[in-house]
Amino acid sequence: MNLRRPDGVGKAADDDMAGISLSTRALRTPPSPIRRLAYLATQARSAGVHVHHLNIGQPDVATPASFLEGVERFSDRVVAYNPSEGCPKLRAVWSDYMNRTLGLDTSADEFLITMGASEALIFIFMTCCDPGDEVIVFDPTYANYIGFASIAGVNLIPVHSRLDDGFDLPPLEAITDRLSPRTKAILLCSPNNPTGTVYDRAQLRMLLDLCRDANLFLVVDETYRELVFDGRTPLSVLHLDPANERVIVVDSLSKRFSLCGARIGALYTTNQELMAKTLNLAQARLAAPAIEQYAAAHMLENLPADYVDSVRQGYQDRRDVMYARLCDLPDVVTHLPSGAFYTIARLPVEDAEHFASFLLSDFSLDGQTVFVAPASGFYMGYSRGHNKVRIAYVLEPDHLADAARVLKEGLCEYRKRQ
Repeated sequence: MNLRRPDGVGKAADDDMAGISLSTRALRTPPSPIRRLAYLATQARSAGVHVHHLNIGQPDVATPASFLEGVERFSDRVVAYNPSEGCPKLRAVWSDYMNRTLGLDTSADEFLITMGASEALIFIFMTCCDPGDEVIVFDPTYANYIGFASIAGVNLIPVHSRLDDGFDLPPLEAITDRLSPRTKAILLCSPNNPTGTVYDRAQLRMLLDLCRDANLFLVVDETYRELVFDGRTPLSVLHLDPANERVIVVDSLSKRFSLCGARIGALYTTNQELMAKTLNLAQARLAAPAIEQYAAAHMLENLPADYVDSVRQGYQDRRDVMYARLCDLPDVVTHLPSGAFYTIARLPVEDAEHFASFLLSDFSLDGQTVFVAPASGFYMGYSRGHNKVRIAYVLEPDHLADAARVLKEGLCEYRKRQ
């Protein structure tokens, strides 16, 4: 369609648009390092190559049958909007689930149901910060935090953590050195994506005390809270300070229940003003999906008592396979993750993204190749991740062993060519 000005010169109008610029927000938002090379994986599959997806946290563990049963039981004749704060039943059973499994004392009105943890984080950035304000994160950080911050006009300020230290929190002084008058919050993911690190009570207490002293919010992303290994007990920041109005917990059903596609998350806080203002944002987007909320509530009410324990053990078994195989790779450095289902590995290459592209476009072994996520996209200090990859050990142990064999041979071939 060629729209014309009143003077009838359509081409001139088109030419006037040639110099139009996109928003700074759009230009600042990076592509996802998790999905950026997906087109190469598509091409590999089209060529008949089996791709082992270690790039994305998409579990192959079966979704609980009680969720699918809940979908079947949804009987409303109209799929109507739910309340903006979430389905009352889901808020109540989510609160009960946390109280029962973690020994907490939450209440339903302290939960706001969101479209995954992603929407909860965007809401938090927009409620707690003005454009140009700052949030402290720990580098490497979950890559999509960078995109969420760009959407909200927030600046993420990285504090570097080191692979050689198991990505433990840096000393307090390193964090306070990064504070400024525009700092509004500290954001922590525990168990951590992308490193698999689980932070202990002393580290959480350090951040709680710092936020009190510096008048900041503490946002803790607990999406992987139950996925902790080697006998660890799931730890929430709410165990330390359950009524602290500076604390905001982000939660999700995506990972521990293999419900990534349902897009059901939650924001939890005892801060009534923050909850009320966040609800205003939630009302602007109307509501989270109705059928998925109904099914999620049914699932949490009818979940087998040993479900999470079995899932946790399954991921620990996968971790053990992946860690042992990585330790066998020449000149590869990694650490033993204590939770979630990710690890960071330093490879003997100059450019991990180039290597990841090589695996997908120029290498296969017995008709197989591997998709790993270049770690540079998980670092605010981009160059720190240039020779690292994030690996998601979300496949069955036998498939992980195959993937590790392909990775080993691919690395040898790549180094020969380089």
